[in-house]
Amino acid sequence: MKHTIDVHTPEFQRTFLEMMLLEELMEDYNAQAIETLVARGESLFPADPFFPAMRAYPLIREGEFDQAKQVLDAASSLGDHYIIPCLLGALSEDSGFTFEAEQHYLRAIERYPNVPMTQRAIAIHYFHRKFYGEAALHLMHYVRLAGFNEETVPMLLEFFQVFDEIPLEMNDELMKAAIGYLNANPRNPHAHSLYASICSHRVGMLVQQNPENDQLDDETIRMLMEVEEHGMWSATYDDSEDQMFRAMFAEYVNNVILPNTSKSYVYRLRLRYWYHRLTHRVTGGYADWSIR
Repeated sequence: MKHTIDVHTPEFQRTFLEMMLLEELMEDYNAQAIETLVARGESLFPADPFFPAMRAYPLIREGEFDQAKQVLDAASSLGDHYIIPCLLGALSEDSGFTFEAEQHYLRAIERYPNVPMTQRAIAIHYFHRKFYGEAALHLMHYVRLAGFNEETVPMLLEFFQVFDEIPLEMNDELMKAAIGYLNANPRNPHAHSLYASICSHRVGMLVQQNPENDQLDDETIRMLMEVEEHGMWSATYDDSEDQMFRAMFAEYVNNVILPNTSKSYVYRLRLRYWYHRLTHRVTGGYADWSIR
């Protein structure tokens, strides 16, 4: 039996519009694009609270808090939608009312526990407040609901960088996620940096397991080499304006590698970095960095 869905059906069009509007929340927003999509949604679905509620997002970003609150109150009069408590949380947070923001996010979780965005919103809220345990738990719920993808994996790895002590088995799984993200994004400086960070955490765990052993075992040495290698590649592919990954690599070389090796070793490392940097800049090519 053949099943088809007409792209002109209300369900199809509404889902498409909601998807496109939610995308505006994930990246640098475009106020005009939001207004255009909202107008289309309101025209087709006048009783749906989602579309008028989305008008509040640019207002929040621009600091027009009173107007944003009025927009959200008007949208709430049409009905309930998970975006409303999420935006109320963002409004309260940007207005400086942290506890009030938390209550809005918790209300969103209570009403919509299986909607990924509600888990993501409160995870970021808790992370900013340095409630790292709570943040990681909600982030894991978010990844569980949204799946492993280009947006969720980097978030997962970044959130776990704040934990100095986690079980080695957990580091094993994070390592797999970091390798998968890196292999899918071989020229992404962020991917190399995240993998180097996970390796660095593993070094600390391995050393802690044998505190009385003066000699590093083979795995620890290999992880140290991975930190150095992928720190170099993160700097190589860093073409950003702030050059954050290049600065991180330079700091690592000066504060970690140089005090524990020699000037000649660091000279060779820097020479290798500049060779690959020049190759990347001129040809866009790159050598074999793959994990072995």
